[in-house]
Amino acid sequence: MNDATDIETFDTYIRKVENQEIKGILLKLKNEIRKPDVTWESVKSILISLKQKDTIITKEIFLLLLEKAE
Repeated sequence: MNDATDIETFDTYIRKVENQEIKGILLKLKNEIRKPDVTWESVKSILISLKQKDTIITKEIFLLLLEKAE
């Protein structure tokens, strides 16, 4: 996710989210995956929080992340 296009896409998705709690979790995820020393455990913890709030958005984020990982 370090590519500028990827971040813009993720930022665009976040801006479209109206629920402030979910938006906060997504911003936390975005900040975490930008760290050079990011760990799976830290990302997984945030994704679990997101899943507990909204499974549909979680699936969309997974697809977005997988698409950008290709």
